[in-house]
Amino acid sequence: MPEAGPEAARMRQPGELNDAQQRRLLITCKYIDSLLCDIEHALHTAASESPFPRYVVDITPAQTQVIEDHIRGIRAQLLQTLAWQHMKPEPPEIPVTRSIATDLAFVDIAIEELKPRYLRGSGAVPEDAVDELNGVIRELRSLVKSMDSYVRHGLGSNPESRAKPPTADHTASSSV
Repeated sequence: MPEAGPEAARMRQPGELNDAQQRRLLITCKYIDSLLCDIEHALHTAASESPFPRYVVDITPAQTQVIEDHIRGIRAQLLQTLAWQHMKPEPPEIPVTRSIATDLAFVDIAIEELKPRYLRGSGAVPEDAVDELNGVIRELRSLVKSMDSYVRHGLGSNPESRAKPPTADHTASSSV
């Protein structure tokens, strides 16, 4: 005779999915929302100051608004879908500061890999470029360390400091 598992102990209500199906429903709703976040990111690429934009903004602000309205409708339906199964989205768990600090760690690794010893795989770095390359690396590292320090220690201390990011000394990279 099969043993009664945790699911057998709970009575299924009419129209209710089993636990595995509910988990799948929640995971799929979260995945859909992450894709909607990607769409929002693409829509707002023009507002970014990135020197390496990925998207060409080929829609008008009015079209952006219509798409955002559709996104709001899809998200409302996702919530209704979860409510149908007496479920709610899980609250956020990851502090923004932790996400930023993690990304900055990867930025620091990428900067490290700009050092001449790592670039050798692409050919010898010309001697007359080594000093300037190292200067660029030092400047980038300094800016990243400053941002990391602010994220880890300075966010709550002085609200005025939020409006004043450090300025870069572009002398090391101005001729690159």
